Amino acid sequence: MSQPDEGSSTASPPTWALRRATEELYDVEDPEVIAQRAREIAREGREREDERHDEYDDPDQGGEA
Repeated sequence: MSQPDEGSSTASPPTWALRRATEELYDVEDPEVIAQRAREIAREGREREDERHDEYDDPDQGGEA
């Protein structure tokens, strides 16, 4: 099953990311700009989480050294 396009404007960002984007962009009133930033924040969070998992990979099993 394919993932929805993360960059699409139809994908609804998580509530925590919307909250953080709203705080960052406190002077922006355009909800689409805030939603776009929230999607970026959510993507960055997923990437950071993936890197954290890679940190514990066993090099003998093909993971990071």
